[in-house]
Amino acid sequence: MGKNYLKSIKYLFDSQRELLPIPPRKTLNFAKNDNIKCVVFDIYGTLLVSSSGDIDKLELAPACVLEAFSRCGIKIISPEPDEVARDIINSYKQNIKTFCEYAKKNNIENPEIDVRQVWEMLLQKLYHEKLIDKPWKNEGKTLAVHFETMSNPVYPMPFMKEIILYLSERAIPLGIVSNAQFYTPIIMNYFIRGKVRDTEKIEHFDNDLSIFSYKEKLGKPDIRLFEKVLSACGNKYGFANNEILFVGNDMLKDIYPARKLGMRTALFAGDSRSLRLRHEIPELQHTEPDYTIDSLKQITEIVS
Repeated sequence: MGKNYLKSIKYLFDSQRELLPIPPRKTLNFAKNDNIKCVVFDIYGTLLVSSSGDIDKLELAPACVLEAFSRCGIKIISPEPDEVARDIINSYKQNIKTFCEYAKKNNIENPEIDVRQVWEMLLQKLYHEKLIDKPWKNEGKTLAVHFETMSNPVYPMPFMKEIILYLSERAIPLGIVSNAQFYTPIIMNYFIRGKVRDTEKIEHFDNDLSIFSYKEKLGKPDIRLFEKVLSACGNKYGFANNEILFVGNDMLKDIYPARKLGMRTALFAGDSRSLRLRHEIPELQHTEPDYTIDSLKQITEIVS
């Protein structure tokens, strides 16, 4: 899990093609606010263009399984590898479903998994079924990055790096509340710095204000994720909730919980793939963001 792991990941990211957002038609609403002292971001669909629109909406294809295994040097021992790949996807989905059902029985409404554990379990199952040559006990991490990245290619949203640097240079603390996995910080650092680092800290972001669903075992819109970033922000900087701007693309998972806790909110409406207005949800009938933007660059016009 050293240089070879990082080298293989960098090769994977270097081969990513540019992915542009698809702008929707949306009435915009933004204006300068002198009271914003901290900005907290969602990642997928906001800072990163996601081909699936959201990390939760991955299309799982047998071809991605076979390519991921091949790139990791794991050979599937079967005359019908496509069939094995389909079984792997079914087991992958079933393991996640079982975990979520168990969590919900323990009153966790929006549970989150760590995909490393899912892949480690699958590798052990494949070994016991004699479908791979050895246990590959330490390859779940590498396999997860390859499979998830190939299944859901991502690319920086236009002006992502520029707005991060702009806010950082102005000494405005940056935070994250995102449905994400262990590889998300690796991807973000690659697109910010061009280097692959095996770290949970994203460059320019305050690690104390960075809340990831896979670490908390909770997914948005669970309000506890937002409470945690607000508590950290209040304890560290003394900022009030209404001095913190949350930027996200989903009315239910981002805007609703943030507004409920008194944060300022900006709905990012720059990509029709990921924009989630959720008009059908009754609880959102009277929920409006403070700002609606279609470019991250417009944050400079909100934050003075």
